Amino acid sequence: MRRSFFSNRLRVALALPAFAALLVSIGILWVLLSNLLQQSAARQLQNTLPIVADSITGRLSVEPTALQDLVHQLTGDTEVRLTLIRADGVVVADSSRSWDQMLRMDNHANRPEIRAALSEGRGSSIRRSDTTGLHYVYTAQVLDTEGDRFVLRLAQPLAGLQALRRSLGWVLVAASLAALLAMSGLLWWLEWRVSEALPDLLAGAERLEAGDFSHRVSLPSDPELARIGRFLNRVASEAETRIEDLETERGHLRAVVSSMGEGVLVTDSEGFVWLANEAFKEIFGIRGETSDRSPLELTRQTQLEDLIVSTLVNGKGSTSEIQLQGLPSRHVALSSTPLGEGLGAVVVARDITDLVRLTQVRRDFIANISHELKTPLSAIRGYTETLRDGALEEPEASQRFLGRILQQCSRLQTLLEDLLTLSRLENLEGQLEPQAVDLKAVLDDCLETLAPQITERQIRLEVEVPSLPSQTGDQEALQRLFINLLENAIKYNRTGGRVTVRLSPSKGMVVLEVDDSGIGIPATSIDRVFERFYRVDKGRSRDEGGTGLGLAIVKHVAQLHGGRVEVESHLGEGSTFRVYLPGETV
Repeated sequence: MRRSFFSNRLRVALALPAFAALLVSIGILWVLLSNLLQQSAARQLQNTLPIVADSITGRLSVEPTALQDLVHQLTGDTEVRLTLIRADGVVVADSSRSWDQMLRMDNHANRPEIRAALSEGRGSSIRRSDTTGLHYVYTAQVLDTEGDRFVLRLAQPLAGLQALRRSLGWVLVAASLAALLAMSGLLWWLEWRVSEALPDLLAGAERLEAGDFSHRVSLPSDPELARIGRFLNRVASEAETRIEDLETERGHLRAVVSSMGEGVLVTDSEGFVWLANEAFKEIFGIRGETSDRSPLELTRQTQLEDLIVSTLVNGKGSTSEIQLQGLPSRHVALSSTPLGEGLGAVVVARDITDLVRLTQVRRDFIANISHELKTPLSAIRGYTETLRDGALEEPEASQRFLGRILQQCSRLQTLLEDLLTLSRLENLEGQLEPQAVDLKAVLDDCLETLAPQITERQIRLEVEVPSLPSQTGDQEALQRLFINLLENAIKYNRTGGRVTVRLSPSKGMVVLEVDDSGIGIPATSIDRVFERFYRVDKGRSRDEGGTGLGLAIVKHVAQLHGGRVEVESHLGEGSTFRVYLPGETV
């Protein structure tokens, strides 16, 4: 059985206007029918008056009884009433009365239709007759004869008109029932036609609502419903095309954003995260899903949250810089831009830790090199001015001052050599020409060079070097690395202390380990000992002739060879430096 898609409410909504119009029409016709019938009867009587007047005008001179018989003959069996009245209102003949009744009739001079006829020639009215007690439609006309003036009046009782009205009412009822049957049949036919095609259209619309824009509805035979089907198919096709374009654009956008080195965060108009690329997640250490979460919830950074809120509220881009706490701490530059009114904001985060550190290193380098140069130059100038002012004439004083000048010049020379070494190592980064290096031989040469210092400080030296194949590297740079580590172990050791040197292979690497029993390094200085010009004990370092560049050179040499350096130290117990070099052999 075919399913009906018209609810009772819809059926009533479709049928009610027509039914109401039909009832209103019947009501109006029923109300107007009486007037229409009366007016029709009045016109008919008016049209009959001239004919009757022609028939009676020539007989007005007959006997009164004969005139009474004449009006009865003219009306016959009809319901029409014919009355002849003199100008003074006296009735001379009446078809609805006998001769005796007619003689007792009232004067009709004041009847509305009589007055109108006497004054205007014709008159009409609808009223109750005082003579018969019935309601009539009256029409009257003046008849002028030689010497006399009469009024001819015709009347039709309303009872007959009411009967006709009732008959016409039944006709209207029958017509209404026929119209209702026709309307029901039309409604049934319409529902049948719609129900034939509507299931497919509804099913197609439901699939479109569910997001299945690839579905196409079959077109029904009905032209109007076929237009709806074509419209649904066109909407589905356009939606499918636009969604594909949006997905393609979104994929391109995500690919571009994901490949960016800078962190990118996109929020909606409420400030909730819509997109965060991997770089942003890595900068802020975010794990898991980011969508529909607040930036504060993801990063715990109030500055980022304030930046986004300010951008969304003011509709203007802004910048900020935050420092992320951790080991090590990092600096992040933030730049926000509104996407458009009511669309959201985009924030670009860039890790500027290296730039900040480089700026700080450059600032520290300028300050340190100025300080390192200022001290010996001031000393040299002071000693020179003292000699010029007369100390040169005193042999003992002049020799002492000249010795101090030579000592400061030596210190400047050492400083410049270390700076040149660092510059050379930086220029060699990525351009190292590999050559065979015998690390044991390099170590032996360094120990021989430092033998006087070892003897002077009464250092107990322990060397543990197995047989190693030749390595690839820069021999001069490696020799400088060995010397700097050994010099530090000797300078910052106790008299009679111990220095242990080990060379050993370990997991594809060659490890140089220099262990001493010296003064050690405070824990707060461990992370900075490889910075340029950094000294743990500034006064003692200068007394020992150090420039503050030795360990920086060690770090650069290790990195130049693709290795690394690390340190372990306990204050007052000694330090252990380890250099890991790739174990490549030739």
